[in-house]
Amino acid sequence: MAEGISELVNSSRLVTEFYLPNFVVHHLETGNEIWDLREEIGYGGSGVVRKEERRVHSSGKKYQGPMVRAVKQMRKVPQNPDQGQWNYRAELEAVVKFSQPEVCKHYDPFFVRTFGWFENQESVFLAMEYLPSSDLERFRRSSPPLSEFDTSLIVWQLIQGVRHMHDAGFAHRDLKPGNILIASTSPMWHVKIADFGISKQAMQGVTRFHTMRIFGTLGYMAPEVLGYYANNTGTNNTTIAYTMSVDIWAVGVIAMTLLLGRNIFPLPGDYAKYVFGQRALDFARDQGEVLTDDCQDFIAALLAADPILRPTAAAALAHPWLMQATEATEPSPVREIPDSEADSDEDSAPSDSLQPSTKNPWATIGSRTWPSKGSKTYSDALLMKFKYLWLDIILLSPKFHTIEFEKSRFYVLRSDNAIDIETSAAQSVWTSSQRVNKILDKGYRTSEGHVVLFFSVIGSRRFCGVAQMTSALDWENTDPHWVEDVWQGRFTLAWLSHTELSFDLVNHVPVKETTPRFRAIACYDGTEISPGSAYELLRVFSAAERR
Repeated sequence: MAEGISELVNSSRLVTEFYLPNFVVHHLETGNEIWDLREEIGYGGSGVVRKEERRVHSSGKKYQGPMVRAVKQMRKVPQNPDQGQWNYRAELEAVVKFSQPEVCKHYDPFFVRTFGWFENQESVFLAMEYLPSSDLERFRRSSPPLSEFDTSLIVWQLIQGVRHMHDAGFAHRDLKPGNILIASTSPMWHVKIADFGISKQAMQGVTRFHTMRIFGTLGYMAPEVLGYYANNTGTNNTTIAYTMSVDIWAVGVIAMTLLLGRNIFPLPGDYAKYVFGQRALDFARDQGEVLTDDCQDFIAALLAADPILRPTAAAALAHPWLMQATEATEPSPVREIPDSEADSDEDSAPSDSLQPSTKNPWATIGSRTWPSKGSKTYSDALLMKFKYLWLDIILLSPKFHTIEFEKSRFYVLRSDNAIDIETSAAQSVWTSSQRVNKILDKGYRTSEGHVVLFFSVIGSRRFCGVAQMTSALDWENTDPHWVEDVWQGRFTLAWLSHTELSFDLVNHVPVKETTPRFRAIACYDGTEISPGSAYELLRVFSAAERR
């Protein structure tokens, strides 16, 4: 195994002989492959990309796999010494993880596929699928602005890809039209994310000054990358503390650029004026058309200057504007859960009657078949993983940093009146109906004491606080205040926040990612919500407290 290379990366290494500048030969278990070098088709800060063609076998034997490919060449030592230390091995980790369907088929539709890598003393070469339609940058320069529908198709795919990267602990950090390759265009757009050259795990020891010069392309850099909001972490070191939300900003810029066909910050100083609230986004189109309110709301959310106010990728996918890119479903009815179901493993999960309809207009993209909406593959692809949420801990208030997302279970509680909330805040106790108490007690025991509660007073249209359970249910004792209301039992809790949060700020948050139309603000007492939805609620709570 090559030094410093993981087993995952080493397994895709191609043993190669170089006959530059004419061709290369790969020595495979199935025989040799000869690839002739053709014209240069792309160039970026991290390398040059060339087209290569596989030479026809002299025996007439038919090859398996592509006959044309794109190969990116990256120098192991950067030509510009100001670029910091280039960790090409880390880029290989990202490429292999997100670009090979053998590693994870769920990633395959959203990322440019790779067929392996090889190296000589000076450079590393990535063999990738060749997409002759080029990239979004070249397309937009030669085409009129896209419609909202076409743009929503592209943006939906970008955010799906971003979500997969973020779930796995990576931030791309250089999303731009030139790094988005086109597999097919209208009427059913299919785009793929490329170039992981400066992803979160691909650069080491870069200071804020270097960040401003290297990490990303200026027009698509988030404000925090340029040094705005640099003190949000409360630290004084020179390493910039921005998070995966930089990718959300970049998608917002891409969306607006595709819709308007122009630079969204055209004049010097426009960017800074927007960041400081002195200039609004200009949604006017040259043709005099007006973007829909949903479209403007979606882009404004992604382009929140303060990173703490931007939605996560999962939350962005639940926005109404993106629904046109997937499906239009009627809201599902809510039903009461009888006490008999309170002890089941799916205590607070909606039943089949709560699921949205299963129409799926995304049957195919180009020649690629997508999984059926009702299939297990589709559901698995939507489920979020939270092993790396620490990467975004900067977006949460310090009081929420002790929450262990991998262990915790999260519930929404509805109180009949505000007096009960005030009593709980003063005495650090709570109780509920027998059904909900059973749910919470079971959640506390199965999570080994890691239960977080989001409180709301019925009819108030707002959340009124966040607390953690600190004990299991004590069924033998009931506090006097609740005895009058014929409640039974009690448990103790620690309040983390008493901030009031309007439902209007979190109406995009679903109960879980697999039921985007079933919202956390409209669920019933004792409903369990997913870690991702809880994280989004805590993020908005943090933003409200900061204001």
